[in-house]
Amino acid sequence: MSTEVILIAVIILGGIYLLSLRIRNKHVDGQEKELKTPEEILPEVQQRLESGEDKIKLIKFVRVETGLGLKEAKDLVEGNFKMNTADSDTELQQKVKEMLQSGSGPIKATKYVREQTGWGLKEAKDFVDNANR
Repeated sequence: MSTEVILIAVIILGGIYLLSLRIRNKHVDGQEKELKTPEEILPEVQQRLESGEDKIKLIKFVRVETGLGLKEAKDLVEGNFKMNTADSDTELQQKVKEMLQSGSGPIKATKYVREQTGWGLKEAKDFVDNANR
């Protein structure tokens, strides 16, 4: 291949990467955007589904608005999402503290939180970090 073709490919891939970063950006007008909880966004998701909106577009919308991972956003759109309640938050926080004190480590605790709640990685990691305080 010629260097021009390689250079063009690198430029195109770089542009795609930068565009994807812009889409994932959680800032609006220089201020951090407040993420919504799955419970807050569920009525809008249901309404959009009933109006016939494309599921893929809706999953992307859910990911941007809530910060959920791909699987969790898909589950929410398809109605298979496990909602977390305030009562179980306390129990979950206690379980995470026990895991951390027993030496399981934050990675295993974060994985456990994700399995129990259906949250994305960032949300689960923040929960573990707060439980560790």
